[in-house]
Amino acid sequence: MKLYHLITGLLRVNTYFVVNDNGDAVVIDSGENYKKIKETEKTYGLKIKAVLLTHAHFDHSGSAKKLQDDGAKVYISKIDAPKLLNDGNLGYRFGRKFECLTADYTFEDGDTITVCGMDFKVMATPGHTDGSVCFIINDMIFSGDTLFNGCVGRTDFPSGNSADMISSVKKLFALDGNYRVYPGHDEFTTLDYERKFNLMAEYD
Repeated sequence: MKLYHLITGLLRVNTYFVVNDNGDAVVIDSGENYKKIKETEKTYGLKIKAVLLTHAHFDHSGSAKKLQDDGAKVYISKIDAPKLLNDGNLGYRFGRKFECLTADYTFEDGDTITVCGMDFKVMATPGHTDGSVCFIINDMIFSGDTLFNGCVGRTDFPSGNSADMISSVKKLFALDGNYRVYPGHDEFTTLDYERKFNLMAEYD
């Protein structure tokens, strides 16, 4: 398995390609820059088969409709799926044009998404949105806008909740062992580092 990383869109979202040995790719948080994603697919000889969204906000899901039109299947939590069809994606708030779409598949907390021969465990982590999730595969956590390097995601958008965010981060901290953490924005980190230095580490 290989991992490729792009920064996409005006809000600099981390877009990830998780790739199997055959070159089939799962894109996590497709961001807004469709052209850059397709260039990466071509450069590395990949085939994008699926898009996994940690939540529905436009900066993470803006290219999902175009990739779906290309044949990729789009996955999102059952709770956040309606936001891909209404103002819950926040495109309007930032003056961004958003191509609405209906996800191909939805999931819930504790589900395992098996795609391209790879298993992604779903952990519900509400707080940034009520339907936010993290994806866990092997020793990697794709944390979306839940857990960042040294901090956490905003909770002041519609369906955000600060108490839920605290609970979600504590849920991540309670996982056994260390993980590499790949957030939705900014620098990569590790779970051990965040357990020690994240601003949430002091909350009981």
